[in-house]
Amino acid sequence: MNINEYASGFAEEPGYLDHAAFGPVQTAVLEEQRVLGTIQEHMRFGAMETLDEQDARVRTVAARLVGRRDDQVVSQTATTPGLVHTAFGLTGGVLVAADDYPAMPLALASAASSTGGRVHPVVIESGVGWATPELIRERLTDEVTAVAVSLVDWRTGYLVDLAAMREVVGDRLLIVDAIQGFGIVDAAYDAADVVATGGQKWLHAGWGTGFTAFSDRALNRLRPALSGPAGTTGWPAEVPSVKSGAGAFVSTRIDPVAQARMAVSLERLAGVGVAAVQEAVAERVERVFDIADEFGLVVESSRDPRERAGIVALRPPQGRLTALSAALHNHGVTVTTRLGVARVSVFASTTDETLDMFRDACLSYATMP
Repeated sequence: MNINEYASGFAEEPGYLDHAAFGPVQTAVLEEQRVLGTIQEHMRFGAMETLDEQDARVRTVAARLVGRRDDQVVSQTATTPGLVHTAFGLTGGVLVAADDYPAMPLALASAASSTGGRVHPVVIESGVGWATPELIRERLTDEVTAVAVSLVDWRTGYLVDLAAMREVVGDRLLIVDAIQGFGIVDAAYDAADVVATGGQKWLHAGWGTGFTAFSDRALNRLRPALSGPAGTTGWPAEVPSVKSGAGAFVSTRIDPVAQARMAVSLERLAGVGVAAVQEAVAERVERVFDIADEFGLVVESSRDPRERAGIVALRPPQGRLTALSAALHNHGVTVTTRLGVARVSVFASTTDETLDMFRDACLSYATMP
């Protein structure tokens, strides 16, 4: 499959530039949902086996994309459950940025209050900038046993170099919230000990989808604390015991239809290659930069191709975000606006028509009194 064939599998309306909030569900994903839904509707002989196969299907392709074995991967319903399972299994200090997306900081705070101090966040204060390897190196202490970072900063799109971060972290666990980059970043995922992601953004698989991958080092050090029936073995012949490996980090069975949606999304991604998607996204990011520069919008995202993914954060002058938001709305352009910034997020499926609509909106904004 080439990149044009891959992009043709998306059908979002022109003007959609908000993939970092929600990725419009792929056509193939919806078709897979219909197929599995029909199986559930009729439950003919052998149907349960087909439903049961979806878990292994997700784990197999996910493992290939992150450089792990399939027994090191577990299905989840989103990014957050994987991060929560990880947080409650940790011991010691965990370095995390206050400005990070709340999923990991909140998981660590919950774990800290519930484990009697066995795990505790070591917080990098707000406002110090991107979580670069250099910043992390400065904040490491002997009490830190793990470092938690986002692959891509949810506000500005800053992309972490996982290989460089691995060098800095050393033998500590490296935990990665990958939701804002997985599917468009050809990263060194095998450098991380935990990779958690969901499928509702750049994978365009819809809500209720995700997975978490663990290194052997993580599985040896983490203590599963939230295992449910799906994370145990032995029942009903014996008293249930926690599974070994990644399978312990799940509480309940995942919807097989959601797993099928995730699987087909990952299979299509593997078929085209992440590098091809990243290249297509990078080309569109450059075009957003050009339009922003043309109309004097300050770009708060890195312009270095090594430090960016699919998000471009634009800051209009003080008091002008409302005008920019109105111009975008009037031209049918969908972005996320908050905290004085317009967050534009492009994808391989973003068309020339969509980028022209964005430029027209910026022109209208620039001519507003």
